[in-house]
Amino acid sequence: MAQLGIREFDAKKMYFDFIWKSYDAYKIRWSEDIENISDKKEYVIKPDMLFWKRWKYGLVWVGLNKSETISWFHEKFQTTMDIEWVSGSLDIFLVEDYIPHTAEYYVSFSSERDCDRVNFSLEWGVNVEENWDSVSSIQIELNKELEISDLNNINISDKKIIETVISLWKYYKTYWFVYLEVNPFCFHEKTWDLVLLDMVAKVDDQEFFKQKENWHNLEIPNTFGFKENPRENYITKLDQETWASLKFKVLNKDAKIWTLLAGGWWSLVMTDSLGSLWFADEIWNYWELSGNPNRDFTKAYTRTLLEQMLENKIIWKYLIIAWAIANFTDVATTFAWIIDILEEKQEEILEQKIQILIRRWGINEKKWLELIKTACEKLNIPCKVADSSEYMTDILKNIKL
Repeated sequence: MAQLGIREFDAKKMYFDFIWKSYDAYKIRWSEDIENISDKKEYVIKPDMLFWKRWKYGLVWVGLNKSETISWFHEKFQTTMDIEWVSGSLDIFLVEDYIPHTAEYYVSFSSERDCDRVNFSLEWGVNVEENWDSVSSIQIELNKELEISDLNNINISDKKIIETVISLWKYYKTYWFVYLEVNPFCFHEKTWDLVLLDMVAKVDDQEFFKQKENWHNLEIPNTFGFKENPRENYITKLDQETWASLKFKVLNKDAKIWTLLAGGWWSLVMTDSLGSLWFADEIWNYWELSGNPNRDFTKAYTRTLLEQMLENKIIWKYLIIAWAIANFTDVATTFAWIIDILEEKQEEILEQKIQILIRRWGINEKKWLELIKTACEKLNIPCKVADSSEYMTDILKNIKL
């Protein structure tokens, strides 16, 4: 399922909870929050907004006292910046203690199809990408543990570093991250306590259903520059409550083609096919309904789509309802609830001259395709229906814009 980034503060806080240690840092959302920092310490401050290379953008300041930290925060707070061609507002910041140190180290863990990959470097820290030849890499078979001997094989012999890498590995596996990078980490030059100077973490959103005990109320923020509307936010919250996958992103608020698609790969195939037919600028949304959601989730999901679609007063729109095949999904359990919502919104659908294009392949397909076709005819809603005898994307040829 989707790989989603989380805030650096949350990734570090969960790690220190995992090893039963405190994390002395501040997540700053409002001006009042930063007044709580101590006037007896020096700090590091940086945005916590899911974009990286902050140091190279001049957005990491170190060794500041309280007044300097507050001053820098107010200078940057809610200012607009362009980061790699994306414009967004700097709204959330991370403030941590400034820790003197000498050496810096790099480590990352990533989930691949048939292994977990561990990358490590004894040097370079924030400049590791420009010096990737210094990085050693090993592959760990799925369901295998990272052993000390594995680290010895890539020339890691320092006991403190080995303990740190093994501890981070256990955190990565226990919390089901798909990517975890610490770039760099170091040790306090006096106490030799571990210091995580910068951390990047991504989770599989499907794990929300399994990881409630570890993740608690973990926030999944939007990528930098993206603002959710209320209905997108509602679907995001629904997605976190079910084993199924529910996705909804607005692409073009003035477009005429709306999609209700099932299956991540199927959503991509249909979206790509629309683009190849020169309809890329007319795709309103990216939408995914998969994983066999139950009746309540399917109805809430479909109602949300149609409410958003009808809020856009443009006429002559298309709604594409399309699935490929999943042996565990009965077509009846999706179409019956979609028909309920079509009946509920019939008058507005007719007023906006919406045409529905349906393609479905699966258990009981012919019976339920006939049922939804009959329902649309009864409701006087224009509808084209295709079953598994037609190619997946042939239904799109009915679009006339």
